[in-house]
Amino acid sequence: MIDHIRGRLDLKSPTYIRVEVNGIGYGLHIPLSTYDYLVKTGEEIELYTFLHVREDCLQLFGFRTAEEKDLFEMLVSVSGVGPRLALRILSGLSVRELRGAIGQENLRLLTAVPGVGKKTAQRLVIDLKEKIGIALAAEETKKIAKTPEEGQLINDTVSALLSLGCKPSQAAKAVKEARASSPEKITLEVLIKEALKHL
Repeated sequence: MIDHIRGRLDLKSPTYIRVEVNGIGYGLHIPLSTYDYLVKTGEEIELYTFLHVREDCLQLFGFRTAEEKDLFEMLVSVSGVGPRLALRILSGLSVRELRGAIGQENLRLLTAVPGVGKKTAQRLVIDLKEKIGIALAAEETKKIAKTPEEGQLINDTVSALLSLGCKPSQAAKAVKEARASSPEKITLEVLIKEALKHL
């Protein structure tokens, strides 16, 4: 898997760029949201990437943020949504708008993107609503962590609550409250028990 790329921006257009790395030019398909933040041609750039493998070709996709890349990966996991349509969705809606549309089941906003019909919009909601909720819960709870270790402890606690059937928003809220009222040094087992009291 090619996770990111750093090199000189050699060519740019709204949906396609070329990045030169040690004399090799890598072509990347990008959403418009990434294009808006590109450096000038000739300057160094770093992007998150996703390699899409098909029988007849390899395609590399580039993103300015990890959130864009994560959403792209979620989108292409949905039946009937290929990389091109996923790029179109990310070009038409910001990360925040897309998460909100899926979380609130806003089919009108989703179908406003060219190429997304009602059935595709419904599939996006059905397949991604829970994943989006989990990602938002992890993002929300990550903010209260003071160290990477504490961040891992909090994420593990959220995951444990989700596996017990809690909704993502409930799990995030319970873990934040439990962490705020618990001592600095705490084990995963104790934090899970404390979080359960806040549900």
